[in-house]
Amino acid sequence: MKKIATLSISFILLSVLLFAYRMYNKPHTNVTESDAYEDLSAAQLFDMFDKNEDSAMTIFSDRVIQVTGTLLTKDFSNELEPQILLKTDNENGFIRCGFKPNELQILEQLKDSSNIKVKGICKGINGDDELTLLVDKDVILSSSIIIE
Repeated sequence: MKKIATLSISFILLSVLLFAYRMYNKPHTNVTESDAYEDLSAAQLFDMFDKNEDSAMTIFSDRVIQVTGTLLTKDFSNELEPQILLKTDNENGFIRCGFKPNELQILEQLKDSSNIKVKGICKGINGDDELTLLVDKDVILSSSIIIE
């Protein structure tokens, strides 16, 4: 009986270690080569998160999505992750797209108020209705690339 318990515990421990090893070494998502899970407008994506954040997170969390919108502003203050904001129908809500530094030249050529299509990994929404310090709410896309 003692032998069965020892084997069972060893098997469970080995399984946990194998799972942890696989999760730690999980390959990164290549946005360029990945197909978009969904193709939405900036307004549609923001509305889904604004109306029901939990549902939207279930659908889009860590998935590659494609978003079409109007460029509001560019932010190059963070050299490691230049960013752009896309307008939505909500004056206090935006789609914030973070890019890798090698995309900086492409981003510099974009003109404000131009329509663009971006593909990136959806990370969720920041901002909170309960906090009055953060008026703006942003849906975050990381590792983004410009499609058009």
